[in-house]
Amino acid sequence: MSTPDLPVTPLAAPPSPPLASPAAADAQPYDLRHGLACAGVSLLVGLTQGLGIFLVNNNLTGIQGPLGATAAEASWLTTAYFATALSAAVLLTKMRLQFGLRRFAEWGIVVYLLISVVHLVAQDLSSAIAARAALGFAASPLTTLAILYMLEAVPKRLAPVGLLFGFATLQFGAPLSRILSESLLQNASWQGLQLLDVALACACLAAIVSVRLTPPPLMKVLNRGDAVSFLFYATGLALLCVVCTQGRVNWWTDTAWLGVCLAGGIGSLGLYVLIELRRARPLLDLRWLCSPYMLRLTFAVLLFRIVLSEQPTGAITLMNTLGFNNDQMHPLFGRVAFGTAAGFLLSLLVLPTRSFRLPGLTALVLIFAAALLDGDSTSLTRPNDLYFSQTLLAIGTAMFLSSSLLLGFIPVILDGMKNLVSFLAVFSASQQLGSLIGSAWLSTFLADRQKLHYAQLLEPLILADPQAAARIAQGAAAYAGVVGDPVQRGALGVASLAQQATRESFVLAYNDLFQLVALLSASTFVWLAYLAVRNHLRTTAAAKAVTDAAVRADADAVSRVTATPSTAAT
Repeated sequence: MSTPDLPVTPLAAPPSPPLASPAAADAQPYDLRHGLACAGVSLLVGLTQGLGIFLVNNNLTGIQGPLGATAAEASWLTTAYFATALSAAVLLTKMRLQFGLRRFAEWGIVVYLLISVVHLVAQDLSSAIAARAALGFAASPLTTLAILYMLEAVPKRLAPVGLLFGFATLQFGAPLSRILSESLLQNASWQGLQLLDVALACACLAAIVSVRLTPPPLMKVLNRGDAVSFLFYATGLALLCVVCTQGRVNWWTDTAWLGVCLAGGIGSLGLYVLIELRRARPLLDLRWLCSPYMLRLTFAVLLFRIVLSEQPTGAITLMNTLGFNNDQMHPLFGRVAFGTAAGFLLSLLVLPTRSFRLPGLTALVLIFAAALLDGDSTSLTRPNDLYFSQTLLAIGTAMFLSSSLLLGFIPVILDGMKNLVSFLAVFSASQQLGSLIGSAWLSTFLADRQKLHYAQLLEPLILADPQAAARIAQGAAAYAGVVGDPVQRGALGVASLAQQATRESFVLAYNDLFQLVALLSASTFVWLAYLAVRNHLRTTAAAKAVTDAAVRADADAVSRVTATPSTAAT
């Protein structure tokens, strides 16, 4: 990714409050006790936000029974969360200036707690969906608060370190949710997950009330046009979330209302763009978002999130298909958490040299290697066979996110840090949207490849084939002690053979998915390497032009002095 060639315009149109100069900020004494308290709050808020997403999304099959829902109905829990979380992100900038980000988070948590109480009494699917929607709305400011608290926990000169550590707290929810969820589901079913979310929300509310960030000066920035713009923006994103989460469940071409949702989402976002471009103080500065630098950054982040869907959609679901559940994969998730921490720590090494592209390029190499290692999976693959590859993938994930954050942080620094909240909100929203698109695309690709491989495996199997007949007889023999009818045993033998073919077709489809991820990561590496080389050549050429101009100016000055007779000689 290339650094910006020119100073960028603000991300959000409303004027930001004046900030103290860096020199004045550095002159303020650093309070270690306050810093430790802020670091603790950042860790709590980050884990709460991460677990809020993944505790339910990673255990949809385990909560269908307690809620009395089908797989398609349970998937609406994911839809509700992301629809409100993505919509609320656009409000962060103006809410921070109008009311303060802490107060916005408090309102969101209180609303979530009230709806959760109603759900714990009702215990039905509709109230669960309402609770997930409220949690998504409350989680949007928590994402930014986790980073802001960590930024305040470190001295001002170490702001990039605080940025990385704050974002790192948001990444541990995925592996930890799979470690914690099994015992919660076994002991308290769906209510266990819900009660943990409620307990963490209460702890966050107490923490952000007790440990307060340095508040910015408040000003009135909301106006009537914001409600209309937000309505179209939220409607468009919510409908797109519905398409991404429900398309793979109800299937894209079999459900007519998915097409209606897609058309409505595109139309709503189109109206939002038309309205925002005509406003003097829009919610987001769309012209800046469409600048070449921001387009490259956003596209790279979205593409990378698609690549990263290999872990939840690929390796983990492969193990689930082969019969392993979360409690049998705790060592694997522990290594993923360790790899995530190691990736962020390794990214700190580039801060002195400011080679912010290097972690991103290194990450793509690690992801390419991990995908190739997973691409040779068989039906005998076990979780311990994935330890090394998934650790590499976790390290690569953290390093690429660090690279993207640091590169996106450059224009924020150039603009005096006044658009930090806007940048964090848009960056987090792009992460969530990219993960939705990636999961939908890779799940669809997986389903198509599985059907293809299943047909290819069954095509040569005919009853006249001696090998097929032997396998059917072997499968039927397993039921000889419980089924006396030979015709029924033969039918069970055929079903057993079809089941084996289904399992092998899934393994082959997952291998195709891993190879696709390897191809995507290699293509992304080539593209980003090209941008890095081009930027380096441009910078070198510009520096050489400045040097040549200075040399020519010096030469002209010397020639003029030489051509003019000195006073002494005259």
